[in-house]
Amino acid sequence: ICHCRKTVALYLAAATLVCVLLPFPVQAQFAVRPVNLAYLSQRADVIIQGQIISVRHKPLDGYPNIPTVEVTLNVERSLRGLPGRTYTFREVNLGLRPREGKQAYRTGQRLFLFLLSPSQYELSSPIGIGQGRFHIAVDSAGSARLANEHGNAGLFRDVERDAVRAGKQLTPDQRKLASTERGPVPLEEFVSLVKSLTTLPRIR
Repeated sequence: ICHCRKTVALYLAAATLVCVLLPFPVQAQFAVRPVNLAYLSQRADVIIQGQIISVRHKPLDGYPNIPTVEVTLNVERSLRGLPGRTYTFREVNLGLRPREGKQAYRTGQRLFLFLLSPSQYELSSPIGIGQGRFHIAVDSAGSARLANEHGNAGLFRDVERDAVRAGKQLTPDQRKLASTERGPVPLEEFVSLVKSLTTLPRIR
């Protein structure tokens, strides 16, 4: 009987989650298809770099069976969204395993995020799950580098083509960066490229 109750509870939670998230752009929020940096830059409503100062786990308001995580960052840089000195977003805690690319939020992490505006339920998320969440680290030479939770694999594929199609010419340094197949890249070069890509037409 206990097992049946747990199964029913999980089923109801899943059904409620679908109802809650259905009005939110599923392709944009939970897309697992590969998306490149041009897409991230054109689609994101908030593009920020910051350090996590608070992580809180709590259920979604009005839906006690749906777990969420609320993350507050000290904003180091904002490329879109003008969030102020700190920014808080809240996402459904999907409980994805590490092999699926999703890592836990931890206080002290430095991140570069491509986020959607909060939904009517005050939920947001990095675009493409781990594709729009970049971890910043300092290498042995003291330089800041970053990579998303796919190791930047496919991140720069067709970025120059997409930029040219939209009438944007990349600089030689940006083209060099856009030829990267995978692995961490220099933070400042990455930011320069993102700034250029944010001038392309928005994707909704």
